[in-house]
Amino acid sequence: MFLPMFLILAVLLMIACWQDFHDYRIKNNLIVTGTVLGIALNTFLFVETGFLDSLIGLGFGLLLLLPFYLLRIMGAGDAKLLAMIGAFVGQNDILWVFLYTLVAGGLLALVFSLWHGKLRRMIDNVMLTCLPVLSTSKSECFKDNPSFSAEASQSAGKLPYAIAITAGTGFFLAMKHFQ
Repeated sequence: MFLPMFLILAVLLMIACWQDFHDYRIKNNLIVTGTVLGIALNTFLFVETGFLDSLIGLGFGLLLLLPFYLLRIMGAGDAKLLAMIGAFVGQNDILWVFLYTLVAGGLLALVFSLWHGKLRRMIDNVMLTCLPVLSTSKSECFKDNPSFSAEASQSAGKLPYAIAITAGTGFFLAMKHFQ
């Protein structure tokens, strides 16, 4: 990635992290500004991606996190932030950014749940989420397990996911640069 593009993206992501950490919201004007900048820089500088590749990256970025938004696992700002990143990195790299983001998000959730003393609740929620994949009912799995929390369906807390998106993006771009 061209250094000025990387720096612009880094500044936008830092602002998004700050907004998400303080308000649990990422403002639309930041997302729109970043998206326009990503598409414009890719269109006029022709560094690695062009206009069409940038638009496809934008669409893929949105589609990758849209199911998480629809399931109310994360906010719309998170999905739009990944779409904005797609406008910068293009269609070839947005899937990798997404995968690195998921890993960073898991680690961040672990750290936040430990920090707030809600690790057990988070583990119970993960187990409840995975149960539909199994053909066993909840009552059969946990009838003899006294450690399973009856409050597992309660949230373990909010997570400023822009931090995970930023970490995943930064780690991917660093790995790509040093290859």
